[in-house]
Amino acid sequence: MDNKLAIHGGPKMIRHTPTRYNPIGKEEQQAVNEVMKSGVLSRFLGVWHDDFFGGDKVRELERLAAAHFDVEHVVSVNSWTSGLIAAVGAIGTRPGDEIIVTPWTMSATAMAPLWWNAVPVFADIEEETFNIDPTSIEKNITPFTRAIIAVDIYGHSADMDAINAIAKRYELQVISDSAQSPNARYKGNFAGTLADIGGFSLNYHKHIHCGEGGLLVTNDSRLAERLQLIRNHAESVVGGKNVT
Repeated sequence: MDNKLAIHGGPKMIRHTPTRYNPIGKEEQQAVNEVMKSGVLSRFLGVWHDDFFGGDKVRELERLAAAHFDVEHVVSVNSWTSGLIAAVGAIGTRPGDEIIVTPWTMSATAMAPLWWNAVPVFADIEEETFNIDPTSIEKNITPFTRAIIAVDIYGHSADMDAINAIAKRYELQVISDSAQSPNARYKGNFAGTLADIGGFSLNYHKHIHCGEGGLLVTNDSRLAERLQLIRNHAESVVGGKNVT
């Protein structure tokens, strides 16, 4: 075996072009065909009506995901970027609020607070996991801090016990961005389910994908309702549903 790396002129260890793996099988094709034949692609209505929550397949996905992740509520969205924006809004973020985020993540994590005219504040990351460092989170808390967005990077959960303890001490809320970590576990619990709101990406290059999409998870009924309102033109239903 030549000890010289191929990048430095040594021989290539892989001499063939790998075949692209296609994760879309017959089951997925059949499910998509059934939806296409029905002519109903989502059935979201922007008025107070049962279909405000989407069509049968949308709600079936949410029920199955809730059972899988053992949470009370799942709210599906058209992208995880939309999910993060909805989550930041659902916790009641106001202009000028500060939300602590990690610098080691996709840009949408830090962009979501800006959507609500809030300020993303970067904490540092842990050297071993690259997840947000709880010690750095606490150093960045100010009187304007409203929430923490903890990212579970590379399939590894952030230190949620420490993060939740800090949030409780300072009366903050926690959003868990588990886009890269569906089915990861933290002390026996699914990553993403240990925050006020968590969730997962269904983007093309994620573990489970449908081209684009996201799933928000929460055990708080009030937050779930806010997520659903933000998702689907809330101003069209507040009168009929009698919500504030």
